[in-house]
Amino acid sequence: MRDKNRIPKILNELERIWKSNPDFRLGQLIVAGAKPKEPCPEVFYIEDEDLLDGLLKFDKRAELDNEKPKIVHDWKIFSNVSRIDPKQLTTELLEKLIFELKNSDKKIVITPINLMKLNGAPVSDQTWLLNQKPRIKKLKKLLIELKENGLLNERKSKQDFLGIKEVGYDIVE
Repeated sequence: MRDKNRIPKILNELERIWKSNPDFRLGQLIVAGAKPKEPCPEVFYIEDEDLLDGLLKFDKRAELDNEKPKIVHDWKIFSNVSRIDPKQLTTELLEKLIFELKNSDKKIVITPINLMKLNGAPVSDQTWLLNQKPRIKKLKKLLIELKENGLLNERKSKQDFLGIKEVGYDIVE
């Protein structure tokens, strides 16, 4: 069993550093402190509100997980935008995906890369990601159309994922 005395030490140090760098998100601080060999964009870019929401649901989720006999993976639920030929990507397909996301418990910022992550695409592999530029370009164009159609709201802050600038969107409720 791990020593419980480590918890206040880590939290105190985290609080000290975070208070002196209040513009950082918690995920950024954790990644900076951990210095992982591979990028951790899911942790680095998580908004503090989303992390807090997940933490507040943590105990409840553990209870529900114990009751669930079967786990359904995202790639079985959501349209696979990371495998379809980019020429076959359409606003109708993305509308369906947005509808699926809206009715699920998934709370993500809608970006081309995050949509591909839903299907388990290896988005942290820079070589793979560089080969996906036509797909990303098409998805960006389609997301702009969905914003113009009133299905998405553009976020004010832009994301930079492994050198790729992305506009994030929220689903209109």
